[in-house]
Amino acid sequence: MARTALTSNIKYLSSAEFRDLIVALKTADPSSKFHKRNIAAFLIAEYCGLRASELGLIRISDYDPNEKVLRCRRLKGSVSNVLKIIDPEVLAAMEQHYFEYLKKPDHSQYLFASKSGKPLDRRTLDVLMKFYCSFTSVSPDKHHFHTLKHTRAMQMIATPGVNLRDVQWWLGHKYIANTMIYLNYSVEAQAELYKKLENNLM
Repeated sequence: MARTALTSNIKYLSSAEFRDLIVALKTADPSSKFHKRNIAAFLIAEYCGLRASELGLIRISDYDPNEKVLRCRRLKGSVSNVLKIIDPEVLAAMEQHYFEYLKKPDHSQYLFASKSGKPLDRRTLDVLMKFYCSFTSVSPDKHHFHTLKHTRAMQMIATPGVNLRDVQWWLGHKYIANTMIYLNYSVEAQAELYKKLENNLM
């Protein structure tokens, strides 16, 4: 019963909705001094499947621009990991913010920091999510930053050849049961499973 309730409450963005969000990130407020930071923050959070609080923990030293890898500090019992950024759009946004931020003499140790130098917090990121989503057709019930983590999970689950263990490792889930809720909810993943079973019957 608990699992059914949990899966029915998962909110994530479709591919079209996520593209709309990216467009909004790039065009809604280009004059803001936090423009590049916000684009990078949202793309990195979705790509790595990070909670808002985990995004705020990222330090400048956690990113290796030579290897293109980022250390993800996971919370709430999850397992920290190091992910290579292979998506060109995500990498470009990350490096534009990273190198520009390093040039600031008063930069914080945190890569995604507020104007006071403190880590961006969940409340601020939720406000930003609502702001950018207001320029899209994304329904209000998805205007929460945590939706990005669910979006990444659902994207991976629906990717042919990617299995639950892959998703578990990527998201830093300590237990596979935490990953399985996405499989239970993914129509695409269920269709892929039936396809595999049908192929074995031939």
